[in-house]
Amino acid sequence: MDATHNKHAYQCLPMTYANVYGWELCLPHDVVVEWDGTHNPVKVLSGGEFNGLTVASGNISGMVTFRTNCAFQTESGYDLWIGGSPNYFVNGAEPLSAIIPSSWWPDPFDMNWKINKINEPVVFESGSPFMFFYIFDNSLLQNTEVEFSVLYEDREFVEKRKKYNEMKMKNQAENPWTWTKGIKTGLDADGNRIGPEFTGLPKLQEPHG
Repeated sequence: MDATHNKHAYQCLPMTYANVYGWELCLPHDVVVEWDGTHNPVKVLSGGEFNGLTVASGNISGMVTFRTNCAFQTESGYDLWIGGSPNYFVNGAEPLSAIIPSSWWPDPFDMNWKINKINEPVVFESGSPFMFFYIFDNSLLQNTEVEFSVLYEDREFVEKRKKYNEMKMKNQAENPWTWTKGIKTGLDADGNRIGPEFTGLPKLQEPHG
């Protein structure tokens, strides 16, 4: 996102919302790994330990494991989603995702990345996030009903959508590299309120202990 023109991607509310919807664990220093493409474990070339604790270790099948050295616990009914930080990328590696039933899980959790370069060093930079997590209600999905309908058969919806798209195209022509921000204002192309005004990204509490 930083590499987009004028950091344009940060104007996208759904993306920036996802970026802050959880917590990150970050590396204290560079970790450099390399995989030969076989069943041999990934080699940790440097940065595998910090203050006597294992930070990263090689695994089979092109995997590198980052140790959190932490156990996670939530109240009953809530679990943790674990993965890579949203919209953050590492050249040569992809994060795996997992869900921890964290109201009872007793062990420290490890975060795994799949290396997809062969015989080339892959660098996880100092200060970069190696894990992202957020808490969710584990009853929500199983109590959710999903219904599909063909909205474009709704003539009123089609007309509103057409008018909104015309407004977006006009704005892009007159004000390049800006957004109409309809999601933030909650207003349609005629200025009618169709949703709540967005009041700001969530501010999560700082971890303490």
